[in-house]
Amino acid sequence: MAINYDLVPGTGDVHEVDPISRIEGHLGVAVEVDGTGKIVDANAHGNLWRGFENFLLGRAANDAITFVQRICGVCPVPHGMTSTYAVDTVLGYSDGHITFKTAGTKGVPPKALLIRNLVLGCEFLMSSITHFYHLAAPSYVQGPNMAPWTPYFADGVYSPVLLSSSGSAGSPAPGVVPDAVNPMLWDAVIISYVRALKIRRLTFEAGALFAGRMPMTSCYVGGGVTNNFTDAEVDARCDAMTTLLTEVGKFIVNEYVPIAVVLGALYPTYDNGANVNRSVPNAFLSAGLTAADCGIGAGLGRFLAWGGFPTLTDTLTLPGGVKDTNGDTPDFVVANKADVAAKFLTGGTNAVPANLTEDISHSRYDATAGYIDADTAYPGAIDRTKPNRAKGTAYTYMKAPRWDGFPCEVGPFARLAVAGYYPVNGATLASTVPGYTLYVQAGSLDLNIIAPTIVAGIVNTEADLGLAPGALVTAVSNWVLQLQGGLSTMDRLRARALESLVLVQAMLGAVSKSGSTLSFAGNGWIQQLKDATGDFWSDKSIPTGTVQGWGGTEAPRGALMHQCKITNGKIVAYQCIVPTTWNGSPKDAAGQNGAIEAAVIGSTFDATPHMSVGGGGTAISTTGGVEVLRVAQSFDPCIACAVH
Repeated sequence: MAINYDLVPGTGDVHEVDPISRIEGHLGVAVEVDGTGKIVDANAHGNLWRGFENFLLGRAANDAITFVQRICGVCPVPHGMTSTYAVDTVLGYSDGHITFKTAGTKGVPPKALLIRNLVLGCEFLMSSITHFYHLAAPSYVQGPNMAPWTPYFADGVYSPVLLSSSGSAGSPAPGVVPDAVNPMLWDAVIISYVRALKIRRLTFEAGALFAGRMPMTSCYVGGGVTNNFTDAEVDARCDAMTTLLTEVGKFIVNEYVPIAVVLGALYPTYDNGANVNRSVPNAFLSAGLTAADCGIGAGLGRFLAWGGFPTLTDTLTLPGGVKDTNGDTPDFVVANKADVAAKFLTGGTNAVPANLTEDISHSRYDATAGYIDADTAYPGAIDRTKPNRAKGTAYTYMKAPRWDGFPCEVGPFARLAVAGYYPVNGATLASTVPGYTLYVQAGSLDLNIIAPTIVAGIVNTEADLGLAPGALVTAVSNWVLQLQGGLSTMDRLRARALESLVLVQAMLGAVSKSGSTLSFAGNGWIQQLKDATGDFWSDKSIPTGTVQGWGGTEAPRGALMHQCKITNGKIVAYQCIVPTTWNGSPKDAAGQNGAIEAAVIGSTFDATPHMSVGGGGTAISTTGGVEVLRVAQSFDPCIACAVH
C-alpha cells in the first residue's frame, strides 16, 4: 500500500529524505517545499513497530530491567537505569521518579547510587563522543577519499577548510591520508576522529568495571546494584576507572569541546547569529554571508528534562524541568529531591500525571482502554499498545508525547536550557560551566589547552588561504570567547560537548591546568565510592495488590521515562516514553509538529544532485536534502527506541 505522509503539496513539492543516515534505526523525513525553496511543512516517520512493552506483560518487575536494555543496542544503559527507577518505585524503594540515597524506609545505599551514576555516566560520554565524531561530523567534514568514507557529498556542501580533495584555495590537499606532521585543519579533525574510536572504547572499559559488561549492563536491580565487592576490590576498580576516564577527560577538554565549538565558525548558517555583536569569520565562508543568515534548525524553543544523576547531597547533577521560550507553559526547575516531590510527583505543582500525555492521531496505533479520548492518553493508564498500519491518518510508528498539551524538545540542549544556561553564550559558559574558563587566558583563546595537532592545523590553513599569520586563530578565538547561543543546529551539537565536560568532572573532580598539563581534582563520584561504606543493595518484600509508578531520568538523547504497573509483583502494564518519541514525534490532533519536524521547517531545501563517489567518479544523482539530514542528525535520533 502507498505510505501516507499527510502532506498535501498545495503550494509546492513534497520531497522524501529517507533514510536519514548515520543514526540508529530507520527514520525518514518528508518535507513540503514552497515556490521559494523554503520548507513549509515536514513529517518525520519511523517505519517499524517492535512491541517491547507488550511482551513485558506477565513478567516479574526486575525482569524488565534486563529486557528493556534490548530495545536499543546504542542506549541500553539508560533504559536499564530508567527501568530500575521504575522498579524501585513499584517495589517501595522510592516515591518516584528518581531514587536518592537511603533515608528512612526509602532510597538505595550510597554505594549503589554512585555505581548507578558512574555506569550511566560512562554511557553518556561514549554516546556523545560517538554522535559528534562518527555520526554527525561526516556530514560536515569530507572524509578521506577511500572506503568507508566514500561516497560523500559534493565539495560545495562542506566548509572549504574541511575538504579532503582540495585545499580551500584550490591547491592540492596534503594527501588522502591525514598528515600528522604538517596538518591542515582537515587533517587535524580526521586524526581526532580516529582517536575518538579509541576513546569511546575506553568509556566502555571503565563502565564495565562495575556494570559487569557494557553496553548491556548486569549491575542494575531494584533496591541497589548487584555488585558485592570487598573494600579492596572497590578501591582497585575505582583506581582503574580513574586511569581510563582521565584519558577520556583530557580528550574531551583538548579535542572534543574545541572542535565542537569551532564547528559553528565553519558553518555559521547552522549556528545562531541573529542580533549578536560579533563578526562572522568570513575567511571560512563564501563571500556575502552575514549574521542575519544564521540559525538553521531552530526548532520548537520549548524544552523538557526529567533530571538525572542524583548526588549524595540529594541534588540532581542534571536538573529537570521545563524551559519555554515561547511562554506557552510555565518555566520551572527540579534541582533536588525536595523539588521532585513538590513538583513532578502526584499532587505537585507540575505533576507528571496531570501534564504528560501521548497523542496517536497521526501514529499507527489504535486507542485502547485508558485513553482520555480517541487520540490522547496518560501513558500510565495504557495497558497494551495495539498497532494499526492501515490507519488512514497515520504516517509513523512513533507516538506524540506532549507536556501541558505542547510538544517539547529533549536532549543535551534541553538540559542546558532547563538548567539555566540558555542562551548558551561565551559569558555564561565562562562563569557557570566548570572547566570552560580553561580556554580563556587574558581575554584570548589559550592554545595550550587545545590539542597541538588542531592548533597546527589552524595555523597551516591560514597559510593555505593566504591570510596573515594569526588571522584564523583570532577568528576562532573571537568565536569561542564571544559565542552567542540561541536556537540552532550548532547549539544542539555543542550542548553534548559542554555536557560531557560537566559530567567527566562530576566523575573525576574539577579539571585544572598547569601550562598545557591537565589534571582532575580526584574528589568526584569515583572517590566518593571509595569513601562510601555499607551495602550495595537493600531488601524489601514484593508488595501485594496493584502498585503503579514510574521512573524518569536523562538518557544521552534526552528525557526517558518508563511507566510500570504490577499486581502481586507481576507486570500488568508497561509504557516507555523515550527521547526520540519526543523529538521525532508526529503532528498531534491540534496539528502541532514534533521537534525534528519543527526544526527542518523554515530552512532552504537544496534539490540539486549533491553526492559524489569520490576519487574522480561520477556524481550520484539525488534529490538533495543535506539540510534536512544535518538538522535531523543534530537530535541524534534513535528510532529503534522510538518505535519500541
